[in-house]
Amino acid sequence: MRLHSTDRRSLLKALLPAAVLAIWTGMAAPAAAIPAQEYLALRRKLGYDRSLTYAIAAQDWTSLVGKVFELSGTLNGHLAGDAGVMFMMTMRDGTALTLAAPKGDERHIAQGGSPSLRVLVRIREGILGNIVPLETLAIADDGEIRYRERIAQEQEARAQARRQAARQQSSASYPVQGSAVKVRPMAGFGAGLSEMARKYLRPEAQSIYPAYADFISRWNKKLPPDQVDAITVSILYFADRHRVDPRLVVAMIIAESDFRPETTSHKGAMGLGQIMPDEARAFKLTNPYDPIQNVRVSVNMLRMKLDMYRERGVPDGQLTIRQIMLAMAAYNAGAGAVKKHGGIPPYRETQRYVQRVLNLYRTLCSG
Repeated sequence: MRLHSTDRRSLLKALLPAAVLAIWTGMAAPAAAIPAQEYLALRRKLGYDRSLTYAIAAQDWTSLVGKVFELSGTLNGHLAGDAGVMFMMTMRDGTALTLAAPKGDERHIAQGGSPSLRVLVRIREGILGNIVPLETLAIADDGEIRYRERIAQEQEARAQARRQAARQQSSASYPVQGSAVKVRPMAGFGAGLSEMARKYLRPEAQSIYPAYADFISRWNKKLPPDQVDAITVSILYFADRHRVDPRLVVAMIIAESDFRPETTSHKGAMGLGQIMPDEARAFKLTNPYDPIQNVRVSVNMLRMKLDMYRERGVPDGQLTIRQIMLAMAAYNAGAGAVKKHGGIPPYRETQRYVQRVLNLYRTLCSG
């Protein structure tokens, strides 16, 4: 054996019993020492317990067998032999440990002076030499690990700042009340009100009825006047009833059906708001292609989705962009998909749908 230490006699006395026991028990050779980048990758892969320390493990390691955690300290010396490399390190709290490393690990432990080490270990029965039986999984230079961790923290801080800025931007809110709609009246319906509008709409909704009716008739020129009237009144009535911005309802229906009451998707979704058969049954919808029934259910469902993603601190009666986007994603792909993916699902159809609704809504809000 070759001994590398400034105090050969004391180190040999400390390490020799552990080395002999390692040979006798047939200790498995741990993984070879690896560069810092690979060390960090292995640490992530193994899911190490960052809260676990040697002091905690020493209290009752039997309940922690299989746990992976990390040690850091100073290399005091090492003993190389046919069975591998035994080395002694002293942690920051003064605890001295004897650990096994694979033969040829001089790159990390056979350095001059007092190199610092970062050691990934696993608690494993059958290994002798310390109070806690430890299997060495990887060794790296502590200084390099600290440097890479600092870089990662700085990157995360910048990413957090970007996310915060995005949240602040997304916190821009829109009024829900129909009376807040500012759309220039267009020719066509003029200032006239239909009998249905006079009967069912409140004065605030009546004041914007001509602009909405004209907009809908221009969007789908094939709609007969009676259907334009029914769709317009339904949107304004149920939007007011459920406190949903009617501009958002218009944007959603455009994205769903382009104001075509008789359309059916390849998945079986029906009518203006593309109601699925199970949704139609749940809301007791007798005719999904009837504009009034369809809009009633569509606005009701939209209100439910908006309530799911309401953000704290936002005044009542206002919507945030993030809330709208998540609600639209849930309307298109289902709330389960939004929950599973922690946001807008990575489905091309859903992402395009959400963006289209948002763009349309912003355009309508700008007048």
